Formats: sequence, C-alpha cells, structure tokens
Amino acid sequence: MVNYNAIVSIVKKISKTSGTPCKKKLQKIVFLIEAKHDNLGCDYGIHFYGPYSADLDYAIRDLCNEGVLKIEYTDMEHKISVADDSATAAYSDSIINDVIENFGRETPSELELIATALYIYLRTNDIDRITKGVIKLKGAKYSEDRINKAIEKLIRNNYIAA
Repeated sequence: MVNYNAIVSIVKKISKTSGTPCKKKLQKIVFLIEAKHDNLGCDYGIHFYGPYSADLDYAIRDLCNEGVLKIEYTDMEHKISVADDSATAAYSDSIINDVIENFGRETPSELELIATALYIYLRTNDIDRITKGVIKLKGAKYSEDRINKAIEKLIRNNYIAA
C-alpha cells in the first residue's frame, strides 16, 4: 500500500525546493527514493517516460479525490500541489530529504534520463550496459555525454558502485 503521508510530504518538499512538481517529476523522485530502499509502496515498471508506478498514479488520483492534492492540467504537464495537508499526518524521512536535496532541482527530462539509467542498472547490475540500454529505450533523445553525466550523478549519490 502506498504511503499517502509520504507522497504529500514529497510534493510539499519538492514545491519548496523547485516549485510545483509535475506528475513526471514526482514519479521519478519517488522512484529514486524507492531505489534507496525506502519502501513507499510503489512498484515500478518501464514506461514511455522511464520508470513509472501505476500504484503512485492511483494514489495521486485518490489523494485528489479526497481533496488533499490537486492537479492543474496544462498543455505540457500535470502540476501536482497540496490542497489540504491537514488531512494527512506529518511525515519526515532522511532519505526523502536527501533525494529531494540532490535531485529536486532537476528538470523532468533530466530526471527521466537519470531514473531510466538507474532502472537499467538495477535490472542488469552492469554499469557498462547503461548507455546502450538508455539509447535502446530512448533513441537519440539523450546524447552519450548526457547519459554519462547521469551515471556520474548516480555514482556520486551512491546508487551505483563505481
């Protein structure tokens, strides 16, 4: 079961760091949190924009229906904000804080790349297969240089052992 209190807390913390997150950004940040072995109840598979959790998507919609979160639909994205945080308990977690501090200012596109690279690594446990895997999934969307920078960021943040 998805930890609703954690999701609301994550939305609030991202909003303070870099403005209202879009659905894509939230998906990738939660994936990075889960990858640090902080189980928030979201199972991930690969999707068009990288790792995606239907569990998280459902939780967001459920929290919207409860009036806790709201989604603003624009031509380019779905922005998620807290409408009423009094309905949820305060939630604090050092892994969440660390991930948002290190990745919260990244663009949704950059998070897509970083999360996709990590997804491939977690499935193969082979750093040498990441670049080819990202190119296979994303085509020419990301250059090898950008992929290598994403891998370096994952190494610096202890997701990948060098």
